[in-house]
Amino acid sequence: MTEAAVLQRYTDHLAQHLVGPHSRRSAIIDEVMDGLQCAAENNLEGCADAEVAAHRAVQEWGPVGEVARAYNDATLRISASRLSQRALCVLPLLAVTWAYALLSGPAGPWGYHPPLLLTGLSAVAFGCVLCLSGAISGLHKGSGIRAAGPPRDVTVTTGTLAALIGMLCVLAALVFLLLNRGLNHPDSLDWPMVSIPATLTVLSGAYFSLALKRFLSVVRGVGPS
Repeated sequence: MTEAAVLQRYTDHLAQHLVGPHSRRSAIIDEVMDGLQCAAENNLEGCADAEVAAHRAVQEWGPVGEVARAYNDATLRISASRLSQRALCVLPLLAVTWAYALLSGPAGPWGYHPPLLLTGLSAVAFGCVLCLSGAISGLHKGSGIRAAGPPRDVTVTTGTLAALIGMLCVLAALVFLLLNRGLNHPDSLDWPMVSIPATLTVLSGAYFSLALKRFLSVVRGVGPS
């Protein structure tokens, strides 16, 4: 077995244990391969056999399971941080665009179904609180040097999941409120203006639904630390 085959076999086994998007896994494999090649070259100074040097490099890196676990934990923290930050950015954007579109439209009541209105507003408020608290707690526990070491704080996972679920709750409630007002009092809305936040809401719903699905796959792949 050649040096390249030894290193390739190690990275192939590692790839089977990695979680996350394809781009992230590819970057990890490239990083590991570069590290293995450097280690093998260093080992050649005291060993003339390239294959033996490659085997020593693999041993220095350690078992595939432990290396994959470390990278998967980092992938989870990176994904959690990115999603929490995006949720914190989208919420104010939704609030500003919806407020401007509704306040600038023709004056009119919110329909003849106050219970539906209260239910929708309650869902929006609940989702905002859940999203903000989850995102902030997840970012706090998932940042800094201490967050990179074991054991991983479960708040990173639960906080991000809460942020995503809260965001989806807000988006669903906004669509519900728009349909309620649009069906009961279509003349009370400036539809060209409303189309902007409505489009943003639909696109955000599609993105965060897919993000939740992918994040859950990362969480299941990482498992308890």
